[in-house]
Amino acid sequence: MKKYQIIAIFFLASVAGGCGKFLEEYSLNELRPGTVVDLQQVMIGEAYPVTGYFAPYLDFITDDVISNFTTRNIPILLKAEGPYLWRHDMYESMEERGLTNVNSYELYYNRVKACNVVLDHVDGVVGSADEKAKVRGEALALRAYYYFMLVNLYGQPYNASGVDVNVTPGVPLILASAVKDIHPARASVGAIYRQMEADLLEAEGLLVELGKSNSKWRVTDLFVYNLLSRLYLYEENWEATIEYATKVLHRAPLLVALHKITNASNNFVNNGLFASNVYDISGVETIWVFSNYMEYAFASVANAFPAYTNASPAPYTISPDLLASHDYDDLSTTNRKDLRPHFYYTGYGMNMNNRHRGLGFKTYRDGNADLPTKGMRVAEAYLNRAEANARLFITTGDAKHRVDALDDLNYLRQHRYDLRNVAYIPVDIADPADLLQFCLDERRRELSFEEHRWFDLRRNGMPEIIHTFKIDEEQVIETYTLKQGDARYVLPIPAKAIEKNPSLTPNPSNTPV
Repeated sequence: MKKYQIIAIFFLASVAGGCGKFLEEYSLNELRPGTVVDLQQVMIGEAYPVTGYFAPYLDFITDDVISNFTTRNIPILLKAEGPYLWRHDMYESMEERGLTNVNSYELYYNRVKACNVVLDHVDGVVGSADEKAKVRGEALALRAYYYFMLVNLYGQPYNASGVDVNVTPGVPLILASAVKDIHPARASVGAIYRQMEADLLEAEGLLVELGKSNSKWRVTDLFVYNLLSRLYLYEENWEATIEYATKVLHRAPLLVALHKITNASNNFVNNGLFASNVYDISGVETIWVFSNYMEYAFASVANAFPAYTNASPAPYTISPDLLASHDYDDLSTTNRKDLRPHFYYTGYGMNMNNRHRGLGFKTYRDGNADLPTKGMRVAEAYLNRAEANARLFITTGDAKHRVDALDDLNYLRQHRYDLRNVAYIPVDIADPADLLQFCLDERRRELSFEEHRWFDLRRNGMPEIIHTFKIDEEQVIETYTLKQGDARYVLPIPAKAIEKNPSLTPNPSNTPV
């Protein structure tokens, strides 16, 4: 076994709580990697999420998904019941019903730990200064990303009303591979955000030149800029949001024009045969990609593709509310207007005016299971900057912020509309509150099924969500409500993690409602 593989196994075993015997047999000195190439392999094999999708249930807890009762698909319907109904035992429920790789807490921390291995050893390995700086920058940026996901799943929103971010618990902050405390307590939300910012700012300095040559499967300076713009958006630091979104757009301003993407028949009628889409690995819009088509198995299971019929929708589909928010004409063959429902969502059903819409796949549709389905896109930078300007327009009254927000929104939208026969008509919104709401609605449309909606709901007041559910043909449809500001907007920590770490205080959502 290679040294870097031993290091990764040691680290994961130690934090999981089963390190006693392992520590007796090995010492850190014996496990030290020799070269920067060893660390690059740790990054590829243990740190990057190339073969994983770590929160596949995330859209099912939002208002973007509804359940549909179908007699043939009750087992599949039940697989997603836990998250869909915001149950305190959602992780255990999913695992009991056969879903794997759903314990987000464990999956993200495994990657954090691999990043820490790299950071702890990079200064002592053989390699050029540039090689070591590059791998250090990648590890810092990825660690920040994983903590971003963790703290926004299991901690209060940074901007939650009445919450002191320096006190309210976030998640354990583990910054070293040598485990000094195998039962770390939860750091505050504020401490996690400060660490993410520090990691990203250091990574920016390392990757601004060295990371530009990386493929889109790996971290680049654009990844860092975009994640900083997202972090500052969540912190409500509007000026910094604009600064870093602009850094992205200065380097990568282009978007995919959906009306120029066609299938083999050169029209938009037949869903599912597109040569490319917004997560095209070689496309102008893609910043970073991870996972692949087959790794999005949770949605595939929930959609139950073999059961699609014109009369019977899949167990879980896109909510009518989300679909209706698009200015879309499914019947037209000459001007469909907003093309995103056609290109972003799975369609099925032979009759166009009765077409059901499955969950979102924004990648190629040629059946290649190795193509990416998740990551970061330039579109987010436009939306981050537009929202920040809209909010500054509210607070300052400066009309320049209104103009800048509308410029970004219209530039994005003109790349999403059907321009084959009709010119795009720009939106023009004068009222500050209406402009902000339009920004948020556009964000929902554009970034649907890309790990944004749940977090956007959290940072925008945690509004009420109603889900209906039925698993028996004679059973009355039950209604389940996530109330405004509900404690379940902070997800339960998986029981396995609490069992392994007595210092890990549960969230209120860990208690049955």
